[in-house]
Amino acid sequence: MIKKDVYTHGHQPAAVNQHAKRTAESCAQFIRPMILPNSEILDVGCGPGSITVGLAEWATDGHVTGIDVGEEILQIAQETIDEAGRSNISLEQASVYELPYADSSFDLTYANQVLQHLADPVVAIQEMVRVTRPGGYVAVRDSDYYTMSCSPESEMINEWRRIYRLVARHNGAEPDAGRYLLTWFHQAGLGEVKCSATASVYATKEERENWGLSWADRCLNTSFATQAVDYGYATWEELETISEGWRYWSAHPDGYFQFISGEAIAEVQ
Repeated sequence: MIKKDVYTHGHQPAAVNQHAKRTAESCAQFIRPMILPNSEILDVGCGPGSITVGLAEWATDGHVTGIDVGEEILQIAQETIDEAGRSNISLEQASVYELPYADSSFDLTYANQVLQHLADPVVAIQEMVRVTRPGGYVAVRDSDYYTMSCSPESEMINEWRRIYRLVARHNGAEPDAGRYLLTWFHQAGLGEVKCSATASVYATKEERENWGLSWADRCLNTSFATQAVDYGYATWEELETISEGWRYWSAHPDGYFQFISGEAIAEVQ
């Protein structure tokens, strides 16, 4: 039976537009050495497809299969692929808990910012292992919301982080997933795991507006906002104040934001 998770971010434009700025170069460099020109890759939770396109550009003679649980987000991903003119990508609606592929189907199975939204990440990793051939790799990357910090200090952004972590855990998920990847890989039966981390930094005017104005919008117009109110962790008035806090920070010439994403990769035996 396919598990049903609650997606904290939602697929409203405010979230999707920010996620579409992710690229393989910024989110998948740690797996670049494992990708050959003829690699068969599964991109789990492909979202709007911006990373998927980059993976396909690396595996020029191979193929990338992107999956997601949402039909609407897959339509957006298809538009991204069509605009990029990539012919070595296919999309399918599927759950990572029950992948519709035979054992040993892929050379690399990859998930970026997915496990943090799952109630059972270990089962998801085990299923990713199943569809990866021996000698291939399972790789994941997830952020750690606890590490999110900014300058100048912002009471409203701190409050956003507190509420977001409450909402995510209410949904049965782990917002600080980046630090738990090694544990989850071990629990999934993977012995030798290579861990790394990358820091995301928003410090230029363009970067601040990308991140800050996105969250100013997402605090009011996404599933996160609705869930925060429905679960009793915030009122709409409080979210409006937090949104203004994000706008104030994004306009500050000294505004700086950073956080860590944990990475884990293991060879399938």
